[in-house]
Amino acid sequence: MSLSTENNMSQKALDDDLFTLSPRHPDSRLETDWLFLFNKLPPDQWFSADYAYKTSGWLKVHTNIRKRQRILTQISAGYQSGEYDWAAYRSQMLKRISMHILKLHQHQHHSVEDEGFFPEFIRMYPQLQAGFEILGRDHVRLDALLDKLQVQNDTLARSEVEDKALAAQLHQTLVEATDLLSQHLTDEEDLVIPILGLRQG
Repeated sequence: MSLSTENNMSQKALDDDLFTLSPRHPDSRLETDWLFLFNKLPPDQWFSADYAYKTSGWLKVHTNIRKRQRILTQISAGYQSGEYDWAAYRSQMLKRISMHILKLHQHQHHSVEDEGFFPEFIRMYPQLQAGFEILGRDHVRLDALLDKLQVQNDTLARSEVEDKALAAQLHQTLVEATDLLSQHLTDEEDLVIPILGLRQG
């Protein structure tokens, strides 16, 4: 092997080590240094036969969260555009909001993740602590939005007479929650799913 060939191979190995995939959310808060596992297990492998049995449960929960959030926002937007009358809007929203809040609190993010999984992951990878602290702060923001949504839903349950101002406020809360969940869930997956997929056992 010539010296130039050996140097080229060494440079290629160095370039491979430096190569970093981009996080999936365009406004990701994740630092490049935190993506060392994401680079080892990129998203196109998360559902592969080698990893799906460890990653699919978490991803399925997130898929269901996104689906419920999307349906609520679509119904709310439909009322804003005149697609639903007040009675239909209320009947579609009331139980769905209650269930969505309950499911988010159950999964969540708080007792399950903040007090269970996240500390475990930080013990495994202390260099990711700052990333998990970002996710924990998201949970605090999400709690506040869910509390606001619950109050608005309780008011909606008592409002048999059309209240367009309430519906507009509720819609704004849903939009804010959608924006937060979009970023939070994606950032969380980019940190957590590679840990789940690559850990032993």
